[in-house]
Amino acid sequence: MSLKMCGVILLLSLVFSTTAYETVNSTQIKIENNSAQRDYQEQEEGKVLPFRTFLTTVEIIIICVSTVLLFILLVLLTIYLCVHGCVKPKCCRQNPKKEYTQVQLHRERKISAIWKTNYPKV
Repeated sequence: MSLKMCGVILLLSLVFSTTAYETVNSTQIKIENNSAQRDYQEQEEGKVLPFRTFLTTVEIIIICVSTVLLFILLVLLTIYLCVHGCVKPKCCRQNPKKEYTQVQLHRERKISAIWKTNYPKV
């Protein structure tokens, strides 16, 4: 990288760190001046509040992760169906047995003969 590029990266990192410090500092000032959000835990003691969740943090994380994984799987399934259509992959297909009876061979010959002849379209 050139010297100018390093200088630009250093300047941008200084600007962003200053902005982050001002945000943290303004939050601290709001807390000191009691203009930040109040703590209502003492008033809520023993009451069932409708906006409080009964789930633990672990349960919420499990729900979020499983939802994201389900979404990713649905997107991958959609992409697969758009690219390949609704067919089985080659690994899952059954190999048909090539041993035909005489009746099946005769039927196959007749069908192929029908397909090979060009009938005039109506």
